[in-house]
Amino acid sequence: MSNTITYKEVLELDNYILIDVRTPKEFAREPIIGAINIPVLLDDERVTVGTTYVQQSKELAKEIGINCISKRLPEIFKQVQELSKKYRRLIFYCARGGMRSGSMSALFGALGYRVSKLEGGYKAYREYVAQNTPIANEGFKYIVLHGRTGIGKTKILNKLEELGYPVMDLEKMADHKGSFFGNLCEKRQQSQKRFESEIFHFLLNNKKGYILAESESKRIGDAYIPESVYDSLVSGYHLMADTTLEHRIEVLMEDYANASKEELKISLTKVGRYVSKKNLAKYIELLENNQLVELATDLVKEYYDPLYQKSIDKYMFNEHIFYSTTDEGVEKVIEFLKAHGFEE
Repeated sequence: MSNTITYKEVLELDNYILIDVRTPKEFAREPIIGAINIPVLLDDERVTVGTTYVQQSKELAKEIGINCISKRLPEIFKQVQELSKKYRRLIFYCARGGMRSGSMSALFGALGYRVSKLEGGYKAYREYVAQNTPIANEGFKYIVLHGRTGIGKTKILNKLEELGYPVMDLEKMADHKGSFFGNLCEKRQQSQKRFESEIFHFLLNNKKGYILAESESKRIGDAYIPESVYDSLVSGYHLMADTTLEHRIEVLMEDYANASKEELKISLTKVGRYVSKKNLAKYIELLENNQLVELATDLVKEYYDPLYQKSIDKYMFNEHIFYSTTDEGVEKVIEFLKAHGFEE
């Protein structure tokens, strides 16, 4: 059995799985959250088929594509068969709901599996996300944690998330920490489309009436926060957090412990646009001498703190909290939530 289904209709289903039949690269860059990837063509195969289509002929491109797919069919069949044991409905999609997902849904429908094809594919899903993110965001009150670089805001929010609090970790979703050093130690390249999808699905699945988030600029690295969400961040409750300098340096050392010297040097040259040549030379010398604690301390005092003061001045804060450890910071945020009626 095979039929076409819209993404809106998908959200009304229970016990289904979305199967992305695009290449691994397409899936990694632009996924539907919760989907799994069973590619019809691998990355290099799709390049070959596309090049043949443009430079030689449509017929030859189809022949090459069929040969590639036929080699993978036993593995594809095995994966689909396993999924059919766990899910009532299998929903295939590709870039635009065309040949790739159409062929897979037709094949497995003919074999008796309960399958559907996502109407319009990933493109239609993207349109749905763009149109419905402002709607999904309505009604939530944002509690926004502010603080200077290295105070451990993300660590506090991560612990709150582990405890079951609704935390929107925008930096994790954006694959960037929001500064010139923000792309260090990140496992994935940034993707605006993936970022927006992560936000949309968080909103869709949040059952609480509020959201905890970190204060952010509208742009995190190369990713832009959707306007409706950014407006909610600005108009939310604002907590100013602070801690000791010693704790800040510990946090920074943990965050960037896995970065190479070369990566750190590249990030320092970006900072160099905003500091004196003398200070930049000092920072690079500290890095070359592996004096990372001293480097972090100087950057915090001489660059980040003066820069962050401009951001601080934009807001009226509902409360200031001070802590010496991450756990103490978590307790202070929970106390605020209870005092303002967000938690019993």
